[in-house]
Amino acid sequence: MESLLNLTLLFDLGLILLSATVFNYLVRLLNQPNLLGYILAGLFIGPAGLGALHWAVSGIPVGITNLNDVLLLSELGVAFLLFGVGVESDFSKILKTGKTALIGGIVQVILTLVLVAAGLMALGIYSLPLALYLGLILAFSSTLIVVKILSDTHAINTLHGRLMFGFLLVQDLLAILAMPLLGSVSIAAPLQQAVIVLLQGVALIFLAFLLYRFVYPSLYRFASKSDETFFLVALSSAFLFILLSAAMHFPIAVGAFISGISLSTLPYSTEVFNKIRGVRDFFSTIFFVTLGIQITFGLETLSWPLIALILLTVFVLKPIIFFFISLFSGFGEKVALYSALGLAQVSEFSFILANQGRPVLETIPGLYSFVLLVVALSMLVTPYAFAGFRSIHESLRESPFMRFLNQMTSRFNHRLLQLESIPSGLHNHAIILGAGATGYPVVSSLQAHMQVAVVDHDPELIHYCIHKGIPSVYGEADNEEVLIKVNAFKARIAIIAIPHSATALNSVRLLRKLNPKIIIFSRAHYYQDAVRLYAAKANRVILPDDMASHSFIEVAQNALEKDFLESPTEAFLNELARKAGEEQKRLGL
Repeated sequence: MESLLNLTLLFDLGLILLSATVFNYLVRLLNQPNLLGYILAGLFIGPAGLGALHWAVSGIPVGITNLNDVLLLSELGVAFLLFGVGVESDFSKILKTGKTALIGGIVQVILTLVLVAAGLMALGIYSLPLALYLGLILAFSSTLIVVKILSDTHAINTLHGRLMFGFLLVQDLLAILAMPLLGSVSIAAPLQQAVIVLLQGVALIFLAFLLYRFVYPSLYRFASKSDETFFLVALSSAFLFILLSAAMHFPIAVGAFISGISLSTLPYSTEVFNKIRGVRDFFSTIFFVTLGIQITFGLETLSWPLIALILLTVFVLKPIIFFFISLFSGFGEKVALYSALGLAQVSEFSFILANQGRPVLETIPGLYSFVLLVVALSMLVTPYAFAGFRSIHESLRESPFMRFLNQMTSRFNHRLLQLESIPSGLHNHAIILGAGATGYPVVSSLQAHMQVAVVDHDPELIHYCIHKGIPSVYGEADNEEVLIKVNAFKARIAIIAIPHSATALNSVRLLRKLNPKIIIFSRAHYYQDAVRLYAAKANRVILPDDMASHSFIEVAQNALEKDFLESPTEAFLNELARKAGEEQKRLGL
């Protein structure tokens, strides 16, 4: 028994993973985000739950007994989370949203800092380190949470997805610069120390560039021949910068992020991300559970005005700043509202900042724990904000204030006007909802016989169609306002080429409502989706996967009968290469 009790870290780790598994299963049954399960698991085994019972009757620890060791693993969790974010990041996407992401992202952080500092001063709290730490903790939004939701909802290439991603990347860069410099501020280091810290950061970035330029291409090319070697090289790339950062007394998450960025433009970046996904998920689970463990609900030591200031900053002031930056940058009220709701949370970087600045935050008893509670709460609210966007937008769009804003800012909506080109008098035409890999060839074919109008939520694709002279409009396929713009009530035929079943189903219902006589073709992924589409009065449903399986069967049977299969001709390969080049231009790949 004594030997077992010495393995406290093993017990703690086992308890974290077991509780995470149980609560993950429970939230999945309730169709809730995984993140909720992990944080609830942490609350359950932390001070608010089993942590209060440090020993069971048998003498074996029940709650977390060695939090410092767990926090170290949690720090690795943040490091691998940000390594993954770095590998997936594409800084060229900042350019796709112009100056808005760069200037707007910087302005948002500065305004949030100023508002928090002013609020603290109004409460009689005069502390520059506290104002800087608390302001930056609340200013940054979560790249991990937002990008995951955008990817899961197939919205990463939408206008609001690109804009939010641009804001987040700018914030990430500012966080990387802020963390080491704040470390100097918090210990009241002289300017010389701050310069040394900055130079160390520059040295890490320069090393990452040298590795990317001269080492990684050949190293990963060799490693790609073996799955095991590739995994070890990918893992070592992360740990190299983690160890260097620790040696420099730098936040290890910053080093991991820089390492990820250095791999993001390699042709092997997707494979790197896939290889380290299991390690990332393991450590990130520990991170989120540990976040829950550290949460306590003892708010009696905090003043209610300070609590209100923190909550208002995250859930009201920061979204308002994002909303007006996006609105006055010409993105329209819908995209602006998406940005406001989608970025109303606190970042995983903020967790690192809170740990780094814990001595500063704890100058006000209870503030550190409350900040962690706000980090967790804001992350939990985000999936629900995305899910409820449509109903929130519908309830706000007709309000007097929103109508007033639209009138005031209509002259700024140049970005949306660039994504809309519909001739007047369009009738007896075809509407193509979704002009990606499936829809665009249909557009090209039908153009020879009738007028065609395109609807898609990818701005790059709409730009391409407009450049080609195809009447097009940016927007969601199941948005009644968008369908009215393409004169759906006068259209002859509609082809729904989008792969998302719920959106396709809503589109069929709206089209049938606007134009009972329109002929509707739709695609479906599953047979049950086809049943629903036919029930909604679609005229014909195409199942590409079903057609592909029949084609495979036919080709395979012919090859088996002849015992021979001809190689593709040179003409076929040339035509394929031509189409690939056109696809690359169209989709902005």
